[in-house]
Amino acid sequence: MWEFFGSWLQFGAWYHFILGIGILVKEKGSKGFPFAMIAAFSGGILILYAYRLFAGLEFETPILNQGYVPIIYLIPGSMQYTIEQFLSTEPVPLKKLYRLYPTFLVILFLLTLEWFAPNTLSQTMNQSFAGAPMSLPEITSIFGCLYWIGIFLGMIYQYRNILYNNPNKEAKLGVQILGMILKGNITFAGFILLSTILRWHSGIYFTAGLATLMAVIAFIGTEINHELFKDILPGLRQSYRTSRILNLDLEKLQKELDYLLKVECVYREEDLSLASLSEKLGIKDYQLSEYINAFLGMNFNRLLNEYRIAEVCRLIEKEPKANLLSLAYQVGFNSKANFNLAFKSLKKKSPSEYAKSMRKGQ
Repeated sequence: MWEFFGSWLQFGAWYHFILGIGILVKEKGSKGFPFAMIAAFSGGILILYAYRLFAGLEFETPILNQGYVPIIYLIPGSMQYTIEQFLSTEPVPLKKLYRLYPTFLVILFLLTLEWFAPNTLSQTMNQSFAGAPMSLPEITSIFGCLYWIGIFLGMIYQYRNILYNNPNKEAKLGVQILGMILKGNITFAGFILLSTILRWHSGIYFTAGLATLMAVIAFIGTEINHELFKDILPGLRQSYRTSRILNLDLEKLQKELDYLLKVECVYREEDLSLASLSEKLGIKDYQLSEYINAFLGMNFNRLLNEYRIAEVCRLIEKEPKANLLSLAYQVGFNSKANFNLAFKSLKKKSPSEYAKSMRKGQ
């Protein structure tokens, strides 16, 4: 039995490495692939350390025996980026790579210990699990597990509207898979945490073996149904977008938006932007964007153009011989080209053709 478990851990490590290479080759250029690849390699490294503990193997270089510590910090950050990339329709900007900073800090911390206090790295995993006092790298890994758990509890809170108040019934399978990923990560981190504190060898082996089993099941599932993620992702992404505004009073938001557009006619402001309009409404710009997209069925520019063109048409009907460019600037357009393009897109004819038809009608 134990021989099989050792083989299973070896298989798990190699499986995750091959999975990472497969993601690199197959998914290159797709959303989220760099972080998915990092997560796969990171999982393989953790399982490799579990196998080395199982087999009683140690590296000759002390710092390499502590290599699992920064990986514990890397997995939650890379997994979080992967999930966000697949849920969002926009790429995660590089400035948000701060979630990987804890990993870099831990690596710097270990290198500093290697240079100035090498004795603190001399205790191996085998010695620790044989009953030696808690080492500094182990304490760091415990904080890493708490960080891992905290990240995914935070994501469950962030995605609570998707998971528990999801209005999109078509995304049910995607929501279930998302919930499994989030809760599965909490489970893995929890087992590693308890196993480290209690010096529980079997807990480490069980966690590594379970992670391998789940990865294999996920792979088989996607191979059986190649279109699975293509089918569930659109609904899940729409649920994600809609969920970010479910905590707003949508009826109140619509009334305030109508007032700004119909009474105050803020669309006449040439420099009106999504950010400035959302500030007037007292909400975030992404919330206003999602509301316009999900509930009004258009984007921000289309919404402004509809109001602007509607006013231009009313003015033309009153005075068919009015200067069209003057009217365009009056309602908020900043160039003749934008005005003509927007007018033709909505009215299927140019402003001059529309004015000419009004003159003929009169």
